Amino acid sequence: MFSDAATLVLSAALIWVVFSDVLYRRISNWLVLGLLGLWLAGLAWRLCQGEAAVWPKGMASGLLTAALVLLVGLGLFVVRWVGAGDVKLVAVLSLWFGDQALNFLLITSMTGGVLALGLPLLRMLELLLARAVLRLSQGLALYWPRLLIPEPVMLGSSAPQGIPYGLAIAAGAACILSLG
Repeated sequence: MFSDAATLVLSAALIWVVFSDVLYRRISNWLVLGLLGLWLAGLAWRLCQGEAAVWPKGMASGLLTAALVLLVGLGLFVVRWVGAGDVKLVAVLSLWFGDQALNFLLITSMTGGVLALGLPLLRMLELLLARAVLRLSQGLALYWPRLLIPEPVMLGSSAPQGIPYGLAIAAGAACILSLG
């Protein structure tokens, strides 16, 4: 289903998402736009190759799922149940996964539920990772004083509440990538 290049790009992006969401509660708009641009470039490439004279398999379901994710996600964002970055990332990944988008959403939702049940353990792991990143950045600052690595939000005065849902999104995407 996915080329090796697509799997590599998505895997690298998902690793970045996990660390940035766990440490900083941010999913970069640039990363989401980059994934959207790469998906569009892949679609254009298939069209130029004549592989997609008609709708590529699964594209309609991926587009429909992405549109529904954006619509429902907007409502959830307005009531502050999810972050905007989470919604945008899930919508773009739905495009990539096409006819597997519903499976992706199901696995992501189930993983989010597991994370919610294990929230105390997740908090401990977040703190351990945040402290390790802080020690690493302090050590690197000795050699590269201009290197600025921001302090993880978990170590700040007001640690964020809720689940870093990028972790669940990455797990759902990794399952779909491993199947195809």
